[in-house]
Amino acid sequence: MAEFKDVPPNAPAAEKALNWIDNRFPLSKLFKEHMSEYYAPKNFNFLYFFGVLSMVVLVIQILTGIFLVMHYKPDADEAFASVEYIMRDVPWGWLIRYMHSTGASAFFCGGLPAHVPWPHLRLVPQAT
Repeated sequence: MAEFKDVPPNAPAAEKALNWIDNRFPLSKLFKEHMSEYYAPKNFNFLYFFGVLSMVVLVIQILTGIFLVMHYKPDADEAFASVEYIMRDVPWGWLIRYMHSTGASAFFCGGLPAHVPWPHLRLVPQAT
């Protein structure tokens, strides 16, 4: 059986809300076990951010690309009309198209620093 926790009556509203959620669904327990208490490796640095950014942008590119493929017509006579249709008539189509076009640049800017072998680039001549 689940354990219900009580909070003092003068507790802040955020603590009361989190306690209410935790009594019904162990949200903070799941967060602690699966997100916050993992050990970070010793060689962890800020460049890992670019890899995560690339992964997030790749997922967005795939999802928006699938959505756009459903409405795009790759015919020379109908291509521009299909883009106009996406931009004007498809609900939120303009946002999906702009997310996809901006995501291509974000993938390049985020993926390049993550995957270029920076230690192997000799930007500063080494003394021999």
